Amino acid sequence: MPSSKTRVAIVGAGVAGLIVGRHVSAKPENYSLTIFEQSGQVGGTWLYTDETEHDKYCLPIHSSMYKNLRTNLPKEIMQIPDFPFEDPNGASFAHHSVIRQYLFDYAKHFNLYAHIKLHTIVKYVEPEVLKNGQTIWSITYEDLESREEVTKVFDAVVLANGHYTVGHIPYIPGIETFPGKSIHSHQYRIPEVYAGKRVCILGASWSGIDIAIEVSEYAEKVYLSHNQPKPIDSKMASNVEQRAGVESINGNIFYFKDGTSAEIDNFIYCTGYKFTYPFMSPKVELRTEENHVEPMYKHLVHIDQPNFFLMGLPGIVIPFPMFHIQAQYILAILEGRVNLPSPEQMREEYDAEKQSLLAQGIPERHINKFKERQWAYYDEIAAAASCPSFPPVIKKIYDHVNEMRELDFGSYKNIQYRIVDSENFTVSCRKPC
Repeated sequence: MPSSKTRVAIVGAGVAGLIVGRHVSAKPENYSLTIFEQSGQVGGTWLYTDETEHDKYCLPIHSSMYKNLRTNLPKEIMQIPDFPFEDPNGASFAHHSVIRQYLFDYAKHFNLYAHIKLHTIVKYVEPEVLKNGQTIWSITYEDLESREEVTKVFDAVVLANGHYTVGHIPYIPGIETFPGKSIHSHQYRIPEVYAGKRVCILGASWSGIDIAIEVSEYAEKVYLSHNQPKPIDSKMASNVEQRAGVESINGNIFYFKDGTSAEIDNFIYCTGYKFTYPFMSPKVELRTEENHVEPMYKHLVHIDQPNFFLMGLPGIVIPFPMFHIQAQYILAILEGRVNLPSPEQMREEYDAEKQSLLAQGIPERHINKFKERQWAYYDEIAAAASCPSFPPVIKKIYDHVNEMRELDFGSYKNIQYRIVDSENFTVSCRKPC
């Protein structure tokens, strides 16, 4: 006899996949759960490796962690609401190994390993519409160790495969003439290899600035090249010089858009990542141009297939607790507690939001950068799912972090935060700020 349980497949056992899995598995009477993970452990991008190209199965390295990376948000607001960090006295801006262990502990605490297929790669995901109008999902996956390939059917699919693996590398005229080594930040691991070098770093978002500061301790010269309207107002070493974006390259001479040039030994692209879903059937409409995925309702639900969900689309947010709310919103949809509008209405609402943002001067490639829009988003989907949203103290700490980062990017991670209650927090320094 067919099972009355809703069969849920989650692709990826990084933080987003684990959080959705935790909420699905909490209702074993309603759901059967399978989580597919191509690596040998949970954690996704938080699984650091010295390798930068391919793993032992000849698959591209998934993680973009570099050796000294610390979080750019304090763990006090990063933590998953129902699973606080064990060490309240640990550094607010934690080393990536702390987050990795936190995710290991989370998976163990909620007994998620019982549902995870490790060393398993999803090769194809295809929808099928039954005679009764229901859409089911056929997933073909391969056990990387046995090389056995299997196809199974599910009632709902959640993609949580991450988007910090395939780097976006813009074409620069003349790059093919550059004799030095160029990498994307996805391949960056340690700064020591740049000792005595003249390094150009393209891109001045958080990772670009962070890597520039780290590399400057060893390099002879660092050129932080970007197209932001004004210089980054942050205290940096004297050997760091900001330049406009790279216009062209001739050999080891880089020409910048401000008319200046410099001789470069190594080049690092800190130019963001692409959303990629190579295993998806063409029967599912998924457009990923301009670093923007559509058609998605509430940046989570596929408009034409509302039992198909994509995690991790919003950027410049507080991801872990956001996933916690999104997971509950997904379950509310599957259980009929949230009644979605018709596909036509969802598309109208989505198009109206998109056109409004474009009219405000936000380019399509930045629509997923929520920034101040994040707070209304959390409140909206939390209210729909009848679950708590973020307490006010989270936004207060987030705003304080942004202020301190702008004052001095090099030292803000020395600040220690403590949450007093839902409204208040305290600030101290672990070492001189």
